[in-house]
This record gives sequence, structure tokens and C-alpha cells, in this order.
Amino acid sequence: MRANLAAFQQYQVFLNYPFDEDAESLSMALHFAVVAAGLLPVCAMDMTSPDKPRLSMLVDAITSCQYSAHDLSRCTGEGNGNLARFNMPVEMGMALFHALHNQSSSHRCAFFVTGQHDYKRFASDLSGLDPYFYDSDDVLLLRMYEWLRDNLNAAFITRPSAEIGDIYSEFKTRLLLLRGAGKDGRPSHHESQELMYQIAAARGLWDWRANRAGQLTFKEVPLSWK
Repeated sequence: MRANLAAFQQYQVFLNYPFDEDAESLSMALHFAVVAAGLLPVCAMDMTSPDKPRLSMLVDAITSCQYSAHDLSRCTGEGNGNLARFNMPVEMGMALFHALHNQSSSHRCAFFVTGQHDYKRFASDLSGLDPYFYDSDDVLLLRMYEWLRDNLNAAFITRPSAEIGDIYSEFKTRLLLLRGAGKDGRPSHHESQELMYQIAAARGLWDWRANRAGQLTFKEVPLSWK
């Protein structure tokens, strides 16, 4: 994580989603929407402090973000044990408590579901919070971007959703050309995010490296191409 998350609180968005290859496109859509809005994504994969408990790092990350987005697409058991993963609901509960405790003055949450009504069976408490429905990563991208645009009231988030969708398509095309350091040559989390930063910066959407201080804080990750 960045050395001083609190310094960027009003521009940071905590992202909560499944961490596996099957959900990779969803994570890309969420991250890209944040970057395209000129903001800074934060997720559990950014936490690398070996001398600090993971739960403590999650608390620091969530409370240092003005916004958070939570994907609830995983709600059934998996594998031989038919076990569901509960890290995502735990992180969502932490963020929701933080938002409610502060009456949404220092934190606001967005929720995303793949079934329009299924969530009422496994998370009925969300019924009054109007989760956003999506059926593809492209739709998730637009829902996330529009939520940020509507809730930030920021003058710099002015691009039409359709344009953001086109830039996201460009990102996905270029991502296939990236020779990554991950499994089977796949781009790592940091490499994928670096490509997002570069594409968004080239389109005038993301300017956190516009000066030397920003370049030192948001250090560029070297990329290799096929």
C-alpha cells in the first residue's frame, strides 16, 4: 500500500471483489472505472505489510477511503466442500458500518449484484440500499463509473459513459499484448493497473503523475510486451 493512505482519502476507492481468474474481468472493470474517474483504487491485493495483521490493514484501508464498491456475485458454495467464501461479506460489513457510523459523511458504499433479486435471499439487509445489477464486465464498468460521477460531484469527472466504454475496450485489447509476470505469463495485478494508469493518463483522465511528487508517490511499473 502507499505509505500514507490517509493523505489521499478523499480520492481513494476501496474495491472488494473475488480474487481468482474467473472474476478477473470484474476486477478489471471496477479498477478501470475508478482510474477513468481520475481516482485511486485500493484493494486487499495492495496490502503487503508482513508485520501487520491482515484485518488491521483492511481497517486502515477502508477508513482511508472516501468510497468503496462491493461485488456480491459469489454467493454459493464451491469445490468438494461446497464452501462459500466470506472475505467479501466481511469487508463489505466493515465498510458499511464505517459509512453508517459516520452517516455517510466520510464514507459511501456501492453494491453490485449479478442477479436482480437473488441477493434478497442471501443478503436481505441490502434491500433498502438499491444494489446495482450487472450481467457483464462492460456493464459493471459503466455502473461503477456512473456511480462515482453521481456521488463525487467532481468537476473533473465529465466524460460520457460511452467514451469510457470505448477506452476500456482499448485497455482490454492492449492487455492481451502485455507479457506479464503472473501465472502463465498473465499480467500481475500491478502490471494491469499500470496499463490502466498509462491509458487513462494519455486520454487526460488520470493526472496523478503530472508532477515530480506524484511520480515519486505513484511509481511507474515497468511493462513488457509480446
